[in-house]
Parts: sequence; C-alpha cells; structure tokens
Amino acid sequence: MFNVIHVIGIWIAVFLTLMVFSFLYKENPFFRLAEYLIVGLSTGYGVVAGLRLFINQSLNPILLGSYDFVIPLALGLMFYLQFSKKYGYLYRLPLSLAIGYGLGVTVWSVTQAYFVAQIKAAVVPINFGDPATALNQLILVGGTVLSLAYFVTSRRRTGMWGKVVKVGKSVVLIALGAVFGSTVLGRMALLIQRTQFLTGDPTFPWQALQLGNSSEGRFAPVGIIFFVIAFVYYLNRTHRDTQNEAKHRSL
Repeated sequence: MFNVIHVIGIWIAVFLTLMVFSFLYKENPFFRLAEYLIVGLSTGYGVVAGLRLFINQSLNPILLGSYDFVIPLALGLMFYLQFSKKYGYLYRLPLSLAIGYGLGVTVWSVTQAYFVAQIKAAVVPINFGDPATALNQLILVGGTVLSLAYFVTSRRRTGMWGKVVKVGKSVVLIALGAVFGSTVLGRMALLIQRTQFLTGDPTFPWQALQLGNSSEGRFAPVGIIFFVIAFVYYLNRTHRDTQNEAKHRSL
C-alpha cells in the first residue's frame, strides 16, 4: 500500500544521508546542519532516557514504599553539591564510591575476559586426532606465546631470541591487520546498505527499518535530485559571493 508520508520520510532520510556525504567535497552548511541535528537529537534522547530511568528506577519505587532506594537517590543528589562552596567537599563521597565500584567491576571483568580466558584457551591439550583442530590449537598457542615474547623488553633482541621476537612482531601485525580489515569490511557493509537505500534497491530492508515498503522505496532517487539542486544552488551562490567580495576588495 502506497503511503505519501512514508515517501516524504524516505526523502528526508535521503537528504540527511547526502548532507553527511557532502563533507567529502568540503565542510559546508549542509554537513554542519546534519552534525548539529545528530548532536542535538542524541543529547535530547540522552536527557529523556536518563530522566525516565530516574523516574522508573528511583522515584517510583520510593513512592511505592521501597525506601531502600533513598540512599542511592541521596548519593546521586550529592553530586550536585560540587556547585556549592560550603558543602562542595561532600560530592567526593559519591564520586569515590562510583569510581571505586566502577574500577572494581571493570578490573574483574577485563581480567576474566582478556587474561584468564586467554590462558584457559591457550592451555589446552592438542587434539592430534583431528588435523584441522590440532593446527588451529597450535596456531592459537604459538601465536599467544610469540605475541607475548615481542613485548619482553628486558632482554636483548639478538641471536635466536631476536628471531623469535621478529616472528612475534609478525603475529601482532597479522592480528592488527585482521582487525583493521574487519573494521573496513564493516564500514563497507554500511556504505553498501546506504547505496542500496539511495538507489531505491528492492532488496533493501525497507519494512524492517520502518521506512515503508519496496514500492515506496523506489522514489528514493527523487530525494537525490532535490539534494543536488539545493547543493548546486549553494555552490553557485558561494561562488557568486566570492566573486563579489573579490570585486569589492579590488575597488
């Protein structure tokens, strides 16, 4: 079913997408407007989400008789005492509690995820019954040991140890290359999806993203025409203003 409101929404989305892409030419008012919209909407959403979280998880439970939430609410309000000259020192109490709790949770989770889990994954019996599994395990164990060897700086990197360190450096570079490659592939996937959207490709997930349907998406290229007209007008006006300014300077 054709819906004009959906088509207008698609055109607005096309216009905003091209406003961001216009930065590839140079910084311009179109890009700045899109940037301000993103910052403003993100800030507004964050404020509303935080207020809703405060009401649902602090204020409402207290009004319903759960007075255990009074202490966290009081600690949160104490953060605003930093604006007071007389009682400003009291905000250090909730700040220290928040930092201490955050560091404790972060250190534990990071240690478990990046240290303990890595040791458990490396210290495994090699399954030589399955050649593919054995090769994978050997690469994992060898790569871990060689990578750690590269960061040993208390020993001169000469002789056999120097060769081991060079291999470890190669392992680290391979890992960084894989991470960078996956990042580039992820960005390329986003670019391909945006290209499908701008061209009105029927395979684009219009309904899944609540952008109408494929029949309405076919009108997306019309939004490109609107943007090109507006951008060309901006370029012509900027060029004309530059010429007029140059004439005034010459006079």
